[in-house]
Amino acid sequence: MLNIIFIGSSTPLALTALQSLIATNQTILALFTSDAPQPNAPELFPVQIENNETLNQLARLHHIPCIHLNKPLKDYLPRIKNLNADLILTCCFSQKLPPSIFTLPPLGAVNIHPSLLPKFRGPDPVFWQYKLACKTWGMTIHKISSQFDAGAILIQQGCDMPEGINASQSLHLLAQTIPKLLTRGLAQLKAPFQSLKPQNEALASTHPMPTNVDYTLTNSVSARDTFNFICAYATINTPIKYTVNKRFFWLIKGISYNHVIISEARINKNIITFPCTDGQISAQYYFE
Repeated sequence: MLNIIFIGSSTPLALTALQSLIATNQTILALFTSDAPQPNAPELFPVQIENNETLNQLARLHHIPCIHLNKPLKDYLPRIKNLNADLILTCCFSQKLPPSIFTLPPLGAVNIHPSLLPKFRGPDPVFWQYKLACKTWGMTIHKISSQFDAGAILIQQGCDMPEGINASQSLHLLAQTIPKLLTRGLAQLKAPFQSLKPQNEALASTHPMPTNVDYTLTNSVSARDTFNFICAYATINTPIKYTVNKRFFWLIKGISYNHVIISEARINKNIITFPCTDGQISAQYYFE
C-alpha cells in the first residue's frame, strides 16, 4: 500500500479517484482541495453523506485531514514535505505543481486527465472534445512535469461516449474507468521498472478555459457532433449561440438530428431547425 497525498476539486472524476484509493486501502495522508471550506459540523453528531457529494465530506467520513487551499500550492511545501508521502496524485486541479513539490515523493506525482493525451491538454478537455468533435474519448494517468499535462504517460483507457448526453453524464461515464485504471497504474508505479511512454509533441493540442465566444455554433460541423455539443452544454444558464440572418438564437436543449439536407433554418414556436454540413438539427431556444 502507498502513502498518498490527494489534490483536487469536487468533480465526479476526483470523487471516484479518492473513493477508489480508499477502497483499495491506500493510506491518504491528506486531501488538499481548491473547494471552498464548509462549516464545521458539531463533533457529537455523525456526518451524514449522500452520494459523497464533495471531497471534503468524503475525507471527513474517512478521517482524512483536509486542507482548503487559499494560497498558491508552493506555500504549502513545508506541510507537504512533513507528510513523507510516497506519491502525490492530482485530479481536476487547475494549479500547476512546482518542481519542488512534484519531485518530492519517491514515486513523484501523477495526474488523472480526462482525454487521451497528448490531445486535449488543458483545464477543460471535456468541453473541447465536444466542441471539436473528438472521436476517441478516454482517460490518462500521466506523470506530472514542468509543462502542464505533458508528462510521460503511465496508462490510458478508451471510453465510448454515447449520443445525446449532458456533460455531467459524460464525466460520470469517464469516471467509471478510474478504479481499474488506478489499480493498474499504481501497480506499474511500484514495479521495479516503470513502463512510461513519453508524449508525442507532434500530436499534442492544448486548449484554454472556454469563454463566452466558445459557446457559439457554426455550420461547419456534422449534425451528429453539433447535436452532441448542444446536448452536453446547452442549458438556460449556459445557452449556446446560433446566428442566422443576423438574428441570435440561444439554444437551451438539443431535440434531435438527422441527415436530411435543408438549405435554411425553420422555426416552429420555440423550436429551431437549422442546417449542418450533412443534415439538420432541431433545438429548443429563446430569442434575443
